[in-house]
Amino acid sequence: MAERGGSRLPVALRPLLLGSHAAVLLLIFAALILPAYPGWAWLPLAVMLISIRGVLASRTYTYRWLMMLLALPVALGLMELIANPALRLWSAALVFFSCALFFCLALSLRTSR
Repeated sequence: MAERGGSRLPVALRPLLLGSHAAVLLLIFAALILPAYPGWAWLPLAVMLISIRGVLASRTYTYRWLMMLLALPVALGLMELIANPALRLWSAALVFFSCALFFCLALSLRTSR
């Protein structure tokens, strides 16, 4: 039986969830190293760093608020995708992995019911 507050993930979904979380975290961290980057890019990084513990412990509460706050990396990626042609590949990867993380979180919450 799963412990209280935890979710049972299908075996194939857990590595996808952790991998997409790590990819989004690394892509945002890489953005902070780039020169002339927006000053608010630390905000999505803070959200991703705070959520590490809950994602590793498979807490459904963390999944719920992380799904809501994934709008920050998606907005960051879409903004750079449209505005900065030099970072088009990076921003497309950020949007892709953010959406992949969203769907993995949604599927894990759906299967935990």
